[in-house]
Amino acid sequence: MVAALPAAAQDYPNKLIHVYMGFPAGTYLDIVTRHFTDRLQKLAGQTVVVENKVGAGSMIAMEAAARSKPDGYTIVFGPGASAAAVQFKSLPFDPVKDFVRIGAVVAFPFVLVVNPRTTPVNTVEELAAFLKKKDKVSYGAPNTLSLVGGALFSDARGLKAEPINYKSAADGIRDLNAGDIDFIFNDAGFAFAQMREGKLKGLAITFSKRSANAPDLPTMLESGFPGFDFHDWMGAYAPAGTPPDAVAKLEKWFLEIAKSEETTAFFKRIGAEPFALNAAEFTKWEDAEFAAWRDRAKIADIKPN
Repeated sequence: MVAALPAAAQDYPNKLIHVYMGFPAGTYLDIVTRHFTDRLQKLAGQTVVVENKVGAGSMIAMEAAARSKPDGYTIVFGPGASAAAVQFKSLPFDPVKDFVRIGAVVAFPFVLVVNPRTTPVNTVEELAAFLKKKDKVSYGAPNTLSLVGGALFSDARGLKAEPINYKSAADGIRDLNAGDIDFIFNDAGFAFAQMREGKLKGLAITFSKRSANAPDLPTMLESGFPGFDFHDWMGAYAPAGTPPDAVAKLEKWFLEIAKSEETTAFFKRIGAEPFALNAAEFTKWEDAEFAAWRDRAKIADIKPN
């Protein structure tokens, strides 16, 4: 039996690979997932099936993966649990100990946008100065990252700004276009489309470097906001105890897909950014994200449910 173990590892994969995805079919993150799984199927030489386990900000999918057999044939693709750790009082799994990180593959930065017809500014500092003259300031918060962005910006410049919650980013953008709110941090894909149409003006991006989709748009870091670097992202995880050889093969395949010219072009079309991290890099980066989210939660006054 012992002699047979290396042979089994070398044979990996020899059957269907199951991928959990925590968002509905056809949505932005699902489309990205299927871009990767379609290509993983070719590299692995096995069928790869995506199952959408929707709910709780992808935590249902994460839980399903955590409870799966750790044999390399079940993985979960998504944004991890660093944000969820401050949004929920408890999780039905340990977001660190119950998983092996395979790698990160893509980032979804946010852009600080304003309505140029009601807010005639060209830089983030001009926005801060403009808002300080107003009696009432509000910003859109259709999701946690929009809330965090608005809170971090307001806190950094001593603004008393009220977050306005929305069910969707489209609702927030609608009110920004109508002049009902002053600014919003919105995902880059949606923001770039509004900027190209001239409806909104982008002031800065929340990524660590400028985007190829908008090279003239500075980062928040360049705009004088140290540490202002956050974004949504996706990575691949396997249940704790998954054989290292299987993890290594998956890591190699996901990074190969992430770094391909085809994927780079795909990212550009959807307003995403390359964010290829190997297992070790991903582990170090995500550990820092758990700490960062604790600080963000305090500033944004995020109360766990």
